[in-house]
Amino acid sequence: MKKACNINFNFLVLLLLFTLSACREDNATKKKSLSNTAVNKTDLLTGLGNGQWRMGNYQQALKYFTQAYNNVKSTGNERQMATLLNSLGLVQWRLENNNAAMECYDEAALLAEKLDMQRLLGLTFTNRSLIFKEQRKFDEAFKNNSKAIAIFKELKATRDLAIAYNNQGQINRFNDQTEQALKYYSLSLKECQKIKYAEGMATAYQNLSTIYTLKADPKKAYLNAHKGLKISLKINSKVRISEAYSELSGIHEKFSRPDSALYYFKKYYAQEKKLMAAAQSETLSQYQANMGVEVKNLRIQNLQNERQIARNRLWFVALGILALLLIVFFLLYRYLLKVRAGKTQLQAALDDSLRIITVKEQELKAYIIDIYNKNNIIDRLQLERDAEISKDFNNEEVANLLGHKILTDDDWDTFKTKFAAIYPHFFGQLKESQITITEAEIRILVLMRLNLKSKDMADILGISPQSVRVCKMRLKKKLSVQEYKTVEDFLQHIIK
Repeated sequence: MKKACNINFNFLVLLLLFTLSACREDNATKKKSLSNTAVNKTDLLTGLGNGQWRMGNYQQALKYFTQAYNNVKSTGNERQMATLLNSLGLVQWRLENNNAAMECYDEAALLAEKLDMQRLLGLTFTNRSLIFKEQRKFDEAFKNNSKAIAIFKELKATRDLAIAYNNQGQINRFNDQTEQALKYYSLSLKECQKIKYAEGMATAYQNLSTIYTLKADPKKAYLNAHKGLKISLKINSKVRISEAYSELSGIHEKFSRPDSALYYFKKYYAQEKKLMAAAQSETLSQYQANMGVEVKNLRIQNLQNERQIARNRLWFVALGILALLLIVFFLLYRYLLKVRAGKTQLQAALDDSLRIITVKEQELKAYIIDIYNKNNIIDRLQLERDAEISKDFNNEEVANLLGHKILTDDDWDTFKTKFAAIYPHFFGQLKESQITITEAEIRILVLMRLNLKSKDMADILGISPQSVRVCKMRLKKKLSVQEYKTVEDFLQHIIK
C-alpha cells in the first residue's frame, strides 16, 4: 500500500514538472511569435501608409503610420521609430498640422542623431525647412535646408542633394530672391544630370522656366519649359507632363500669345482629366486591396483563435486530471464551466468577425456608388461652368469644390481642406490682413473667390439670398474702416 502511494506521488510530481516545463516552452514560443507578429504587422501597416501617401489619402496614411509607430514602439526598435516619425511628420505637414509635424521631425532628428542615421537627419532638416518656408520664416528655412545640404554633400547622396538644392531654390523664389533661386535650381539640375535622375531634371527645368518668366526672358523660359516637357514625356510621368503643359500655357499667356496659351491649356486639361480617372481607379484598387488584407487578417485571427482554443482544451484536460487527483469534483466542475465560457466567447468572436466582413463589403459597394455619382456631378458641373472654370489654373479641383454643400461644420471642414489645396495661401493672407473676420464672412469670401453669385452661395450654404446680402453688407461696413470701398476690392487685394 505504501509502495503504491509512493508510485502515485512520484507520478504526480513528474506530471507537474512536465506541465511546468511545457508552460515555459509555450510562453517562450508565444513571446517569439508575438515579436515576429509585431514586426510583420509594422511592415504591413507601413506599406499601406506609403500606398495611401502616394495616392494623396493623407488621413488614411496618418492612421496606418500611427498604428505602425505604436507597434514598433512596443518592440523598442529605435531605427524604425525614427523613420516612422519622419513619415508621420510628412503626413501631418500635408494635413496642415504644422505643429504636430514639427514635433515628429524633432523627435526623429534626436533619434537619427543618437543612432548616427545621417541621411534621415538630413531629411528632417529639409522637411523642417519646408514648414518654415510656408510660415514665411525664410531665415529659419534657409538655415535648416543648408544643414541638410551639408549632410548630403558629406554623404555624397546625389539625389537627396539635388532635392535639397531644389528646396533651397524654392525658399529663395518665395522670398523674391530670383537670382539666388536661379543659382540653386541650376545646382539641382547639375546633380540630377550626374545620376540621370530624369524626374528631378524635369522639375529643375520647369523651375528654371518659371524663374526666366519672372525675369521676362521668353527665349530661356520656353527653352527650359520644353526641355522639362520632353523629359516628362520620355519617362511618362503623368504629373510632370500635366505641370509642364500648365507651365507652357502660363508662359505663352505671360508673353501675350493667347493662341499658344489656349493650345497648351487644352492639353493640360486633357492630361488632368486622365490623371483624375487614373487616381479614381487606383483609389478603388487600393480600397479593394485593403479590404482583402483585412479579410485575410480576420481569417488568420479566426485560425489563431481556433488553435488557441484547441491548446486550451488540452491544458484544461491536463489540469482536470490534476484537479481530479487533488480535489476531484470541485475543480472538474470549474473546468467544465471554463470550457463552456470559452466556447461562447469563441462563437461571439466568430460572429463579430462575420459582421465586420459584411460591413466592409457594404462600405466597398457604397464607395463604388459614390465614385460613380461624383463622376456624373463633375461632368454636369463642367458643362454648366465651363466658361468660368477655364479661368482657373486647376479647374478640375474647383469643379469638385462647387459640387459641395456646406450645411454642417464637417461639410465646411471638408470644403475648407479642398479649397486650401487649390489656393494654399488664401487663408494665410486673410490672417495677415489683420482684419477681424467671422467664420460666416470667411465662407462668403471663399465662395466669392470662386466667382459664385449670391443665389449660388445661398444654395451651397443652405441659407437665404437675403442672409448672404446681409453678411456682405456687414463685411463691407467692417472693411470700409480699412479704406476698402467694396468687398471685391479687399478680395482682389488678398488674391494679389
